[in-house]
Amino acid sequence: MTLSRPTWVSLILAVIALAAVSAAVTYGQTALPWWDSVRSAVGIPTNSPADFIVGQLRAPRTYTATLVGALLAGSGALLQSVARNPLASPDLLGVTQGAAAAAVAAIWAFGTTSSLALAPAAVTGALLTSALIVGVGWSRGIQPLRLIVAGIGIGFVAASITTYLLTAIPERLVPQAYLWTIGSTNARVWDHVAIAAGAIAATVPVALWLERRLRVLEMGDDLAAGLGVRPVRLRLAAIALGALAAGLAAALTGPIGFVALVAPAIARRLVRTEGIVLVPSIIAGAALTATADLFAREIFAPTQVPIGLFTAAIGAPYLLYLLRRARGWNS
Repeated sequence: MTLSRPTWVSLILAVIALAAVSAAVTYGQTALPWWDSVRSAVGIPTNSPADFIVGQLRAPRTYTATLVGALLAGSGALLQSVARNPLASPDLLGVTQGAAAAAVAAIWAFGTTSSLALAPAAVTGALLTSALIVGVGWSRGIQPLRLIVAGIGIGFVAASITTYLLTAIPERLVPQAYLWTIGSTNARVWDHVAIAAGAIAATVPVALWLERRLRVLEMGDDLAAGLGVRPVRLRLAAIALGALAAGLAAALTGPIGFVALVAPAIARRLVRTEGIVLVPSIIAGAALTATADLFAREIFAPTQVPIGLFTAAIGAPYLLYLLRRARGWNS
């Protein structure tokens, strides 16, 4: 049986993601026997230092980063399909900025920087921001260009609110709050992994159900309506699910920029299509964040660099490339 190109691409990306995860849990500043690291990473006690170093430090951090990358990539794939624009990712549309503003507001109100305690606020902020973006961008239906412009504007407002709140919260909380706003996987525990896995289990099946209908919608609203697809409801559902996935990701690690922008683009380029390719996008996002987190942890060790700085280093040049191509600049 001949496998389709999307299946081949998914398998190759999965191998890359698995290799990145394996490297992240077995490599570090403390040298450990490889087999002990592997056993500790899958929860098998070894009665060695690997039980703590890998089982309690490296593995939860790596798994959280990987699952969050998958959530962000799925969110980006959905929003880019709805907007029919490769720039339509939750971080550029203002959704993650809304999640960050709500989380920092919760830090100001309750005096905690625990990502688990801030999760409800971040998810609520992402959903409310997406609803506001749709409301502002609505004009007899969802207009992709209006949606993007509204999202960029609302994102700036949310970022300004976050900046103000950082000046208002107690000084002792500012370093942790600021670190949260740029995305960090430091000090993740197994509770984060469990929540991330639950988020994947809850959102991916629904996204796969929406994907087939979004492919029909990409052929035009009239044709989609003739085939029984309701364009407005479908777009609203995809935006809501994309915002939920982005909010859950931000709740676990803070807003990690550019993953939702770049991962779907990598998947589309490899599959050779302009339409939505959800599964390759999700796996590409997982591979991207697993690799970025390994570099963030080790490249300047013992200093821990926020993962968001590494994903920005990847995503910013790609964004400039998109803008250059869109404007038709000469080389």
